[in-house]
Amino acid sequence: METQAAVNLTHLMWVPDDEPGIEDVTITHDAGGYQFSGTLIRLWEGHPLKATYELECDSLWRVRRLALNATSDASGIHGLMLLADGDGNWQDGESKPLNDLHGCIDIDIMFTPLTNTLPIRRLALVPGESREISVVYISVPDFTMRPFRQRYTRLDDADGQRRYRYESLESGFTADLAVDSNGFVIDYPAIWRRVWPNA
Repeated sequence: METQAAVNLTHLMWVPDDEPGIEDVTITHDAGGYQFSGTLIRLWEGHPLKATYELECDSLWRVRRLALNATSDASGIHGLMLLADGDGNWQDGESKPLNDLHGCIDIDIMFTPLTNTLPIRRLALVPGESREISVVYISVPDFTMRPFRQRYTRLDDADGQRRYRYESLESGFTADLAVDSNGFVIDYPAIWRRVWPNA
């Protein structure tokens, strides 16, 4: 595995390609890990949606805590808290074990490209290498959760950007993601486009 670059960004912004909206993320990090504070505002199925999250990962990019809230004209207000030990064990906000999620290390929050960074950084693949993983997939705005099988493949670099192929092993969906040296998505074709910082 290759050595990963240190995170040197403090702010990210993406816009969706399919509906009006924007996502704004603030990043902080120290020797103990990484913290992400995000706000997403967009239209979804013709209705306004606002979601906020606080995500904490350890220094190995394993999820340790997630606080997620969403408000939608279509489905009302929802909140979610998850705690993880980094070894595949999960609890809710009241410390109740979530055994159905056992074995998952990463999360995939619908509507944000940020969570693609977690397996990209954690796996540290070299070009040509591929890994299958199970993630906690979180649907928004209803916050249903389930294990979800995915595959990440490191492709050859192009135009000064790293590239990864994301595959949903359940739906067959595939996307080739362009990311920066920190593993943050620059272009998620037809879904998300980063507007800050510019590639």
